[in-house]
Amino acid sequence: MPEHSGASVSSDDVGAYPAPHFDVREFARTAAGSYRDELDLEYFRAAPLNPETLRVLAYLQVIERATMTHLRSVLVTATHKDARITAFLVTWAYEKYWIADALEQVLLAHQPEGAEADKVFRTPVERTIRESIVANIIGVPMIAVHMTLGTVDEWLTQAAYERIASMANNTQLERMLAHLRSVKERQLDFFEAQSRFRLTESPRARSLTRRRLAKTPWPIGAKAEPAAETRFFFDHVFGGSPALVADLDSRIDTLPGQSGLSLIRKAARL
Repeated sequence: MPEHSGASVSSDDVGAYPAPHFDVREFARTAAGSYRDELDLEYFRAAPLNPETLRVLAYLQVIERATMTHLRSVLVTATHKDARITAFLVTWAYEKYWIADALEQVLLAHQPEGAEADKVFRTPVERTIRESIVANIIGVPMIAVHMTLGTVDEWLTQAAYERIASMANNTQLERMLAHLRSVKERQLDFFEAQSRFRLTESPRARSLTRRRLAKTPWPIGAKAEPAAETRFFFDHVFGGSPALVADLDSRIDTLPGQSGLSLIRKAARL
């Protein structure tokens, strides 16, 4: 399977390798940075969010911030050898850092004046050395695993942001989360195209990915939080919407070789 480091593709090359339509250089050039100037924090002080919403936002802030730990594990594998993917992932991590920062600013707006952010950076324990050895023995099929993990996680977190916005009844939060979803949608564009291509091309990649998806705690980064917080996240966000859970699992079913896993239903314990 050909690998390319270029950011754009001629029409003759479309379909020849993963995500040919996605311009990685343009993605890096236009990466979404700080949201602080766009946030109307006074609105939140005047119309504060309820405790349940704040709790799930605090959970998602940790999840978004845990990207660097996940990225560290990914970039010691064959995935790092693909220049386009490495460039994408570094930019993806940058965007997720600022998503986490935006959530943090909203949380701080609900604290007493002068309160400081929690600087304790909780990260999941990753067996980076062992993972690196195993992943490098496996080689290129691990790229499909990582791209599919990213695809499923983006589907899940985007759905969570949309659901939270619909339940919170807060105009400013709805506006902010809609913008974050638009940023994440561009990230998903790359992840999903890569995932589908690589799963289609390799039976081994399909098998490896299926096993990895089945044993992954969702969302990615959940290991950084107490199990009770993950339980609350799923109960509060998805517990009242089994149809949304079913829709997410049906999307996963469309990925080559990944049908029938019921990942989100199992994670939500529905």
